[in-house]
Amino acid sequence: MKQVSFIHIADLHLDAALSTLGDENKANIRRNELIKCLQIITERIIDQNIDLLIISGDFFEDKYVRGSTILAVKNLFSELYKTDVIICPGNHDPLEGNSYYRTSEWGSNVHILDDSQQVLYLEKYNTCIYNIGSRGNVKKDYSIVLNKELSNDKFNILLFHGTVDMPFEEDNYNPITSKEIFSLGMDYVALGHMHCYSHYNNGKTVMINPGSPEPLGFDEEGQHGFVQGKLTLSEGNQKRVETEFIAFATRHYHNVEIDISECLNDIEVVDRINSDLMVKMSSADFYSISLKGFISKEYKIEIRNIIDALNKKCFYIRIKNNTSVKFDYDKYLEDPGIKGEFVRRIMDMQVKETSEVGRETLFMALQYGLQALENGRVD
Repeated sequence: MKQVSFIHIADLHLDAALSTLGDENKANIRRNELIKCLQIITERIIDQNIDLLIISGDFFEDKYVRGSTILAVKNLFSELYKTDVIICPGNHDPLEGNSYYRTSEWGSNVHILDDSQQVLYLEKYNTCIYNIGSRGNVKKDYSIVLNKELSNDKFNILLFHGTVDMPFEEDNYNPITSKEIFSLGMDYVALGHMHCYSHYNNGKTVMINPGSPEPLGFDEEGQHGFVQGKLTLSEGNQKRVETEFIAFATRHYHNVEIDISECLNDIEVVDRINSDLMVKMSSADFYSISLKGFISKEYKIEIRNIIDALNKKCFYIRIKNNTSVKFDYDKYLEDPGIKGEFVRRIMDMQVKETSEVGRETLFMALQYGLQALENGRVD
C-alpha cells in the first residue's frame, strides 16, 4: 500500500497590516503570533513525519512583508528537510514584480507553483501536483489542466486559490464552480482564499478550504485551524482520502448584540453587557459589541467609558451604538392628528394583547411607526 501524508494551510497573511485594530502594539503582538503559528505547525510536521506541507495562497502580505519575516520562514522550512513544501501564490502574495517568491532563494524542498502547464511530480511520494489560477487566470488554467491525462496509479493533488461557487462578480478573485473543479478528476483539491472552513466531496474528489489558521477579522467567527490528512492507494488502485480539521487558533472573534433598553447610564450598560454575555469574556479574544434597544433621550452614551470598563477583560473590544431614542408615548395621546391616532390604536391593542411576544411586537411597531412619522425614516 502506498500513501502520502499532508498538512494543508492557507491564508496565513504573514505581516498583515491589521490596521483595523487601531493599536500598533496589539497589531505587532498579532503579527508575531502568525509566525508563531507557522512555527508550531512546522514542529508538528517534524514530530509526525508529515510528507507534504501544502500552502494554498495568501501565505504572506506582499505589500507589507518584511525581509526578516521571509528569513524566519526560510529557516523554518529548512528544518523540514524531510518534507516537501508546496506553495500556490494568491491575490495577496502574487507571483509578480519583486515578489519574494521570485527574488529569494528557497530551499530545494520548497516548490512555488507558477505554471499550470507544468505538473510537479514527487516520485518518492508517488504524487502529481497540479495548480490553477496561480497567476490569476483560472479560466485559461482550468482548460489546460482539464486536457491533461491523470494517472490512476498516482496521487493527484490540485492547489487553487480563488472563489468557489460564488456569484461571478468582477471583484471575485479566480471565480470557478465546484462542478468544474470536480470535472478535473483530482483526488484532493487544496483550496484557499475564503477564511472559513469548507468541505466538498463528490465521492471521488475531496476538496477542502481550511480557512485561515488564525482568524483575522470579525467576519471570521468560529473555529480556525488547518487540515491534516493522508491519501492511500491499495494494490488494486483503490484510493482513499482521509482528512481531519485541527482546531488550532489561539484567539477568536465574537460578534455580540446587547439590548440596553431601560439602561440610564454607562455603568448600567457595562453591567448589562457583563450579565448578558452567554459565556465569560476571554482575555485572549476579540469582541464586537453592538448596542441595540431604545433609550431615554436624556442618556447620551459615552462609548469610550464603556470600552475602558471592559478593556481588561479581553484582548480587543469595539462597541457600536445602534440604539434609538425611546419616545414619550403619553404626550401623543391627546394629539388629534395622525400621530395621536396611531399611538392610541397601538396602545389599545397592547392592552388587549395577552402574549409577551405579541406585546413586544406591538411595542416595536409603536417605536418604528413614530420614527417614520416624526423623522421620515426608520433607524
